[in-house]
Amino acid sequence: MLIAVIGEKNPIMQHEYTPWDTVRTESNLINAFGITLGETTIKESGIILGKTPVTQLRVSSNDDIDQQYELIAIYKDLIIGGVVSELILSYQLEQATLQTLYSTLATQSENKESYSINAELAAAYLIVPIAGITYVPSINYGEEIIIQRFGTPENEHVISDTFRKWLYPEMGLEIQLHSKQSERFIYTNSKAN
Repeated sequence: MLIAVIGEKNPIMQHEYTPWDTVRTESNLINAFGITLGETTIKESGIILGKTPVTQLRVSSNDDIDQQYELIAIYKDLIIGGVVSELILSYQLEQATLQTLYSTLATQSENKESYSINAELAAAYLIVPIAGITYVPSINYGEEIIIQRFGTPENEHVISDTFRKWLYPEMGLEIQLHSKQSERFIYTNSKAN
């Protein structure tokens, strides 16, 4: 069997998952890329994906009153369904826990949006379940392929002339369509519209 790899990087391991191989389990949890959201841990994701991720804490606002935190594991240069891709996994942690983690990083410069987490600190969170997955392919699938694979979106939100969101609530999926970059596929257990 000949497998073509599309993309610009040199990944090591081929994954047979595709972004449209998404199911809801009997427990009503989303399973995508071999990962069951709310159940599979960060440690297990490393075994499934065959790599060690880079861990970061992201801060969504510089306003001290309204800051939102997200701990993420970034798997770069994966081959998923023949496409060089990146997976960003969100840890299922409370904001209070993430705020405490952020306070330990106080020596970092101000106004940063993400902070690298060293391996020792990241190890403390290996048994945390995954709350969400963002799939970032190195190519643009395009609207026609997306509709062929996922169907017509239940909802569409036009954010700007160059940015739209397609929502597939039953699949726990939001697809972000950008005119100048590849799509982002965001999987959560939520059925929000």
